[in-house]
Amino acid sequence: MNQTLKVRSKFLFLLLFNLYFSAIISSQSKSPKYEMRGVWVATVANIDWPSKPGLKVKEQKKEALEIIQHCKDLGLNTIFLQVRPASDVLYQSSLEPWSKVLTGVAGKNPRYDPLDFWIELAHSNGLELHAWINPYRASMSLDEELPEMHPIHIEPDMFVEYGNKVYYNPGNPKSNIHINKVVKELVQNYAIDGIHMDDYFYPYPIHGQAFPDSLYYHQYGKDKFANLADWRRNNVNETIETLRATIKNSKPWVQFGISPFGVWRNSSDDSRGSETKAGTTNYDGLYADVLLWMKNSWIDYVVPQLYWGTSHPVANYTVLCNWWNQNHYDIPVYIGHGIYKIGSDKPDWQDEKQLPNQIKSVRSSSNLSGSVYFSYKHFKRDLLGFNDELAKTFYSQKAIVPHIGRMKYTNSSEMPMKVKARAKSIRWKGESSSKYIVYLYDVSEAFNPEDPKFIFDLCYSTKYRMPKKKSKLKKEYLVRIAAINAFGSEGVISEPVLIKY
Repeated sequence: MNQTLKVRSKFLFLLLFNLYFSAIISSQSKSPKYEMRGVWVATVANIDWPSKPGLKVKEQKKEALEIIQHCKDLGLNTIFLQVRPASDVLYQSSLEPWSKVLTGVAGKNPRYDPLDFWIELAHSNGLELHAWINPYRASMSLDEELPEMHPIHIEPDMFVEYGNKVYYNPGNPKSNIHINKVVKELVQNYAIDGIHMDDYFYPYPIHGQAFPDSLYYHQYGKDKFANLADWRRNNVNETIETLRATIKNSKPWVQFGISPFGVWRNSSDDSRGSETKAGTTNYDGLYADVLLWMKNSWIDYVVPQLYWGTSHPVANYTVLCNWWNQNHYDIPVYIGHGIYKIGSDKPDWQDEKQLPNQIKSVRSSSNLSGSVYFSYKHFKRDLLGFNDELAKTFYSQKAIVPHIGRMKYTNSSEMPMKVKARAKSIRWKGESSSKYIVYLYDVSEAFNPEDPKFIFDLCYSTKYRMPKKKSKLKKEYLVRIAAINAFGSEGVISEPVLIKY
């Protein structure tokens, strides 16, 4: 009798444990309504786009269209397009020359505006587009012949040589003035959703080489700062703070985000740091005090690059994911994942569950709001099944980008939009530059706007055409429309309209 009770008790325990574990996994995989799902599209050295310099315009556009469509099919909602790799640009500028990644010749006009084309393409597919720029890099090689329009020919004292590259000197006040002009031009002239910077501030240290800015330290910083490192950090701080003002004074709704190296500081150097042993850190090596920027609300989101696995001994993904979850300062934190490592010879990256488990860890963290992947071209290869995991499991339902100002702005006085539907075409009145949610559901379902399964699509237009279905069988559905204002806040949802689809 006792033995039977023991067996039953053990069975009951295992059953409850499995149910609990299944619930945890389910909650980690469940799709939230607001979530960043981004990808970096790198143009420097033609990493992701265009596939090579000198392609014809129609071939460049075709590749861009394929990228956008693939990203939408995967369930992504944001493109981080590199538009200024090294003081060369992929948009019409009066300040800097055209990038050679387009035509193969630095300074040569590509005969169309790539950024304008990408924005239109992304928005027509319901995706946000953030303009990714590099603030201080001025050339990729000392051997590179810089075109006549390059700022180095106008203000040569702004630049320094380090390693095999040319950089804007962050210690020269003219550099900060120039980068602010660049960003102001971008924000004012283009309908971008954000300005984005990655981890390159002061360059990564080269062993045995000192960054050549000591004369500027003696001229501008020695009387105000105890040491060279504090002065350098202040130079970058001033860049970030002034860029914030430049962006918000032009278009307050344009987001400003940073994607720093994944380790702010090691705990051995600072009690606030992470339990890591990174050789280079943001604070000490790149002079980027990201926590200060977050604390002072100089940036709208942060995407730490956690390109390590869950068993890495020096910079462990799980340790750093937890650290950033704790150090969020009430701004959206998205995790940067290194999909380029999938399939490499390291054990973590031979494991098909490595990236799915990283996504689950993000979703199970209370203060993390999504993921961004580096870089696009790796989505075109086999990632141990990860592509299918995204499209069919994690991102099978749509999600809206979680802007920092979403809860600060409301549309409470807005009247519901009047929606008209005819065949596959849906129309409504509103601002054509706004973003809209298209809700679609079966007539027998009880509508719940907080459940992402009801989001059919996102668009930047006041008309929407239903996509083709594989089945010709028509069913009755109800459609509703809601506007999302420039700050990410959802307005009043329209009354349902019946369509046959």
